[in-house]
Amino acid sequence: MAYDAFYWRDELHRYKEDYKKFVTSGEKIVKRYRDERKDATNIDVRFNILWSNVKTLKPAIYSRAPNIEVSRRFKDQNDVGRVAATILERTIDYELRQYTDFHSALSNSIDDRLLPGRGVAWVRYEPKIESQEQPQITDDVETEGYEAGQDEMNGLAGEAEPLEVVTDERTPVDYVFWKDFAHLPARTWEEVTWVARRVYMSKDEGIERFGDKFESVPLAYSREKDPQNDDNNQNVVADDKKAVVWEIWCKPSKKVYWISDGYDGLLDERDDPLELECFFPCPKPLFSTVTTDSLIPVADFKLYQDQADEMDEISGRIAHLTKACKVMGVYAADEPSLARLMKEGQDAVLIPVENWPAFMERGGIGQAIQLVPLGDIIAALQQLYQAREACKQVIYETTGLSDILRGASVANETATAQGIKAQFASIRLNDMKDDVSRFAREILRMKAEIICSKYQPEIIVQVSGILNTPDGQNPQLIAAAIQLLKNEPIRNYNIDIETDSMVEIDQQKEKQDRVDFLSAASSFLEKAVQAAQVAPDILPVVTQMLLFGIRGFKVGRELEGTFEQFTEQTKQKMLAKEQQPPQPSPEEQKMQAEMQLEQAKAQQEAQKSEMDAQIKKYQADLKAQTDMQIAQMRAETDIRLKAMDKSGELVEYGADGTQQASAVIQNVVAENNMALQQNMGAVIQAIQASNEQQTQALAGMLAQLTAPKQVIRDTNGKIVGVQ
Repeated sequence: MAYDAFYWRDELHRYKEDYKKFVTSGEKIVKRYRDERKDATNIDVRFNILWSNVKTLKPAIYSRAPNIEVSRRFKDQNDVGRVAATILERTIDYELRQYTDFHSALSNSIDDRLLPGRGVAWVRYEPKIESQEQPQITDDVETEGYEAGQDEMNGLAGEAEPLEVVTDERTPVDYVFWKDFAHLPARTWEEVTWVARRVYMSKDEGIERFGDKFESVPLAYSREKDPQNDDNNQNVVADDKKAVVWEIWCKPSKKVYWISDGYDGLLDERDDPLELECFFPCPKPLFSTVTTDSLIPVADFKLYQDQADEMDEISGRIAHLTKACKVMGVYAADEPSLARLMKEGQDAVLIPVENWPAFMERGGIGQAIQLVPLGDIIAALQQLYQAREACKQVIYETTGLSDILRGASVANETATAQGIKAQFASIRLNDMKDDVSRFAREILRMKAEIICSKYQPEIIVQVSGILNTPDGQNPQLIAAAIQLLKNEPIRNYNIDIETDSMVEIDQQKEKQDRVDFLSAASSFLEKAVQAAQVAPDILPVVTQMLLFGIRGFKVGRELEGTFEQFTEQTKQKMLAKEQQPPQPSPEEQKMQAEMQLEQAKAQQEAQKSEMDAQIKKYQADLKAQTDMQIAQMRAETDIRLKAMDKSGELVEYGADGTQQASAVIQNVVAENNMALQQNMGAVIQAIQASNEQQTQALAGMLAQLTAPKQVIRDTNGKIVGVQ
C-alpha cells in the first residue's frame, strides 16, 4: 500500500466526517462551561451545574502529579534488578520534578476528558546536541612512510567538520488539544492502526525542520482565524500566521509521515524514531463514555444536559419572581401624609395627619392603604426551589456525585448512612480513577522505554545520582544494572513500573511509611532474636522472612542491600561454625576441667619438691665451704705457732718477771678472731638469704594453691587449660 500524501488526506477527511458531531458538541460544552453567550445583553439566569461538577470531579480523580514507582517484578533477591530499578526510578523522578510538562499535560488531558470527552498526551525524545571541534593534524606529526589519499588530503586542506556530541537528553510530554488529534475510525482502540496530531509551525520553524520545501507550504492558520470556527477574522497580522502540519504514525508500515494542508507531497517520512513497544507515541486517550461499536466518545454533560437545561429554566423563573417580589400597593389620594410615610418613613419617625378624627373615622391606616399580596409569589418561589433541588439530585445520581463527595451532609444522619453514601460515590468513581491511573502509567512507561533505549549510559548515571548511594561504590554492579536497562526483553522481565495514588495529597505519607516500616521491622527483629537464641537453626528462615517483609515497603528498598549483606554474613558464619569440630558436652567439659586441675596440682608439687632439694643442696654446699675455710684457718695458725715456738717469740717476761704471751702471738690471735668473725658473718648472711628465698617460694606456692582457678579456652571455645 502506498502511504502517500493523498492517502493520508483521504484518511484525515474520513475522520473529520465521522467526528464532526463530536467536535460540534464539544465546542458547545466548552462554551457552556465557560458561560460564553452569543448575546452579551442576554439577562437569562443560568445555574452552571457543569462548572460545579467538573470542579468537584477533577480533584476527586486527580489532585497532584503521581510519583513513579519502579521495582523488581518479583520480590526476590536480585541485586542487579534492584539497582536497575532504583536508577530508572531516580532518572524519571528527576524529569517529573524538574519539569512541569508531565503535570500540565496530564491536567489538561483530564480537563478535556471531563468536558468534550477525550484527553490526549504525546511523548517525544529531545536530545541536546552541541558541536565540538575535532582535533586537527599538525605539521609536526611524523608522516614518514605514509602517503595520504586524495580524499584525506582534501579534508586536511579545508577545515575539519565539528563533532556533534549529545550533552543532555529529555523526554517531554506534550498536551494535544482535543481537536488536534485524529486516529483511524474504529470500534475499539486495539483496532486503531494510525494516530495523528496537528501542529502549527511558523515559516522559520518549518524550514529548519523540513528544509526549503517548506517554502511552498501555505500559512493557513492564525490565532484569530481558526479553520473550525465560524467567527473568522480576516484582519490577521502576518507574523501570527502558521502552517498546519499533521504528524501521522502508521503502525503497519512502522513509519512516521508529515503532511501539510495545501502541499501536495510528503514533507518527511521516517522509520520508527522511538522504537516503543506499542509503537504509538501516545497512550490510549482518556475517553468519557464509549461503547464497543465506536470510539466516538459521549461527553458526560450530554447524559444530564436535559436536567441542566431544566435547572436553567427554573433558575430563570426564580430570578423573575424574585424581582416581582416587592412591597407595592395603593393609598388614598386625599391623604398625602401616607405617601410621605412610604417615602420618608424611618425608624422612630412619626408623620403628622391634618384631620385626625376624620382619618380615624374612615378606618385609619388599615383602610387607607392596600398592598399587593405576595403570598402566592412566595409559595411559587418555594416550589421552584424544591424543584431545582430535586433536579440537582437527579444530576448527582446520574454523575455519581453524592452529597458526601461534595462535602454536604444532614445533621440527623448516622455515621453508617454517611459511610454508605461515601462508599457508593467511591464505587461510581473507581472506573474513572483507574482510567486516569492507567493513562499516567502508560505515559511513564513510554518515558522509561525512551530513557533506556535512547539515553547515554553516563547521562543516566549522572541524572540518577546512583554513585552517591552505597550501591554506587560497586562499579561492576552499576555496569550490570545499566546493561539490564539497555536490554529490552530482560528489562521487561525484571522491572515493573507503576504510579502511586493521585487522588489525595498526603505530605505525611512518606514519613508514616517510614514509621510503619521501622515499627514492623523492630517488632519482628525483637521476636526473631528470641527465637534464634532458643533455636539457632531457625536463623536462615528468620532472615528470609525479614527480607520478604522489607521488599513489601517502598521505603525499605534503600536498606534492602544492607540487610542482604547482613544475611550473607550470617550464612557464612553459620557455615564456618558447622565446619568446626563439635563442642563437648557439659559433663565432658567438667571432667576435662577436673583433670586439668589435678595436673596443675601435680605440677605445683613437683615444683615444690625441686625447690626444697635446691635449698638443701645450697645449705650443704655453704656448710662444706665454711668448714673448709675454718680448717684452712686453723692449719695456717698451727704453722705460724710452730714457727714462732722455734724462734722463742711465743712468750715474753714482764717487768715483774712473770711470763706472758708475746705481742706476736697476741696479734696472731686477734687476726684469727677477726677472720673468724668475718667468715661467720658471711655464713649467717647466706643462711638468712636462703631462709628468705625459701619463705618467698613457699608463699608463692601457697598463693598459687589457694588462688581461684581460671579456665583457658581456645578460639573455638574449647577448654585447653587452667591457670
